[in-house]
Order: sequence, then C-alpha cells, then structure tokens
Amino acid sequence: MKPKLSELLSASFEFEEYSPLQTKVLLLNAMLFITTVLTLLFTVIHLFITHSYDLLFIDLSVFLSLSYTLYILRAKNDYQRAAYIGNAVLFTAILAITLLHHGENYTLIWTFFFAPFSIVTLGALRGLIVSFIFMVMVLAVTYTGVGEWQEGTWNTQSYLRFLIAHFLMLYVIFVIQNSNERANDKIERMRRYEKKQLKFFEQLSITDPLTSLYNRRFLKEIFPRQFFSAKRNDKLFAFFILDLDYFKQYNDTYGHQKGDWAIEQTANILKEHLRRSSDYTFRLGGEEFAAIILGDDIDCIHDRINAILQAVSDLRIEHKGSNVKSVLTCSIGACILEDDSEYDLEDFYSLADEALYRAKDNGRDQVIYAHQNI
Repeated sequence: MKPKLSELLSASFEFEEYSPLQTKVLLLNAMLFITTVLTLLFTVIHLFITHSYDLLFIDLSVFLSLSYTLYILRAKNDYQRAAYIGNAVLFTAILAITLLHHGENYTLIWTFFFAPFSIVTLGALRGLIVSFIFMVMVLAVTYTGVGEWQEGTWNTQSYLRFLIAHFLMLYVIFVIQNSNERANDKIERMRRYEKKQLKFFEQLSITDPLTSLYNRRFLKEIFPRQFFSAKRNDKLFAFFILDLDYFKQYNDTYGHQKGDWAIEQTANILKEHLRRSSDYTFRLGGEEFAAIILGDDIDCIHDRINAILQAVSDLRIEHKGSNVKSVLTCSIGACILEDDSEYDLEDFYSLADEALYRAKDNGRDQVIYAHQNI
C-alpha cells in the first residue's frame, strides 16, 4: 500500500480492505515521512543557522538513509526490511547525538522519540526488546555525565527523572500497542471467519444440497462466461441435459429415500467423468441434470457423453418399473456449437431439451444430438 502525500499530511487513509499489516505499513510510511522531513529541516537549520556541522552530518546521514528506506517501503513493498533499517538508523543517530552533545540544547528529547517509533513499526514485543536495549545504552551514557554535563546541572535528580520518564513512557506505549495488536488479531480472526462463512453461504446458494452439483441458478451465471470462453479460445461448446428414465416409477416402486440415493449415484457419475476445469455439472431439479463441456474434438465430446450414458446403466441399480431395462438408465439430449454464432442459454436449452424428448420417444437409454451446427 502506497499512501499519497495528502494522506500522509492529513493522516487520513482509505482502506480497500482492512488488515493489521496495512495498518503497520501506513504507520511506517507516516513515521518515516515525518522523520525524513524533520531531518531535512534540521539539516538546513544546522547548515545555514547554527553551523553545527557534527549535527549537520548526522541529520544529513539520517535523511539520506530514511529516504532510501522510504524507497524500499514504497517501491519494493518490503515492509520488514524498511522497518529494520529505519530502526537501525534512528538507534545509531540518536545515540550518536547523545554522545556528542551531552544533552545540550535539549538534544536528549530525541531519545524519547525512539521507543514509540520502534514499538509501532516492529510490533509490541520486538519493539519493546529493541527499545529496552536502546534505553539501557542511553541511560549508561547519560549516567557517565552526572555532575559534568550541562555545566554540572545534569545531576542525580535529573538523571533519575530522565530514567523514570523513559521507563514510564516505554511501559505506556507497550501497553497501548500490545492492546491494539491483540484487538487487531481478534478482529482479523473474526474477519477471516466471516469471509469463510460468506464463501460457505455463497457456495450453498449455487449448489444442490443433495448432490453438491451446481444448481440452475449457477447455470444461468456460468453459461455466458463459458460460452464466450469457448469462442475466445476457439473451442467447441457442448451442452447436454440428462434425465433418468422412468424415475417416477422408480420412486413409486422403491420409495423416495432410495430415489435420492439413485440421484446421488448419478451425480457421482457426472463428477467422475467431467473433472476438467472447463467442465461444469448441474442438477436442474428432480431427476434432471445438465452439463457444459468445452473441447477441441467433436468425437471426443461424443465419447465423453456416451461414456456417461453407459456408466449410469453400469451402476446396475435395479429398476423393475422400467420399460427399457431391468436397471436404471438415462436419456441425454445434447447440443454442440461449432461456429461463431451468438446464442444464449435459452437457445441451447431448448435444442438440448428437444433432443432429450426425441431420445425418450425413440426408446430411451440413448443420446440424441441436436444439429451439430446450430
């Protein structure tokens, strides 16, 4: 994520989709940007006003280093690397200022800036560890100046106030950041769960609960996409309707529970034979199924559809009420488009349905094709 300059200045960011990492990236962008601008400002001040060339060198080094860090963050999208470099630069620079200037001209104020930067950009626990190491080093350096720095005004009381203030600030910032991270983690877990549930319910809305095949609603949605995909990729587009023969008599003879089982077995045949990414299978309702097939060779499509017809018969599901065989069979009406004509689902459905009725009138347990070229 690359916030605009106006967003950085106003601290008003727009999220396309919330995530804890995005928050960290935005905060690192903002903190690096502010620090880079400040160091540039102090570079100019030290160059033209104070003529403090040691501070000028430090500020210029920090400015160049943080500018490179911003480049890594915004151009390379490497958040972790940018965070580590930013912390290392400020750690070194603030420690150097403390050593060189012994707290003169309020330079010790900058030591209070490091802990918030580190904890926010590195995370609560990691930032706490780095900040604690920084504080130990700063406190060790400042302790050596007791009674000597700032013309002797830096005494034991000043040092203790400085020490207590640092530890209090570190504790408060850690508590706030740790609480935020825990809350963000909880929100993220809830968001992932909600997305998972939403996906689950979306899947339920387009699938048949008995067979897990797609339903008629999804057929209307996917048909135009697959149709234009076939045209775009110069593929044959096939659509067929499968209907179990004498299925009312099967339910009357064996009961609806057995009928549901037979429907599930037929659905499994379709799943087994139509596994390609471009294959889609549907239960339209009752004992009626449909499928979309894309292919390069019309004979191959014929073979795949005929194999489904044979596989249903090969299940050897007893059907005493059938006038075709003693086992459950099906009839299929299919339609294959070979040219670049424009057709919609209703056109294909009507042609496949007419072919299905011809198959039934012709004795069932067979595949009848509509005109191979519509």
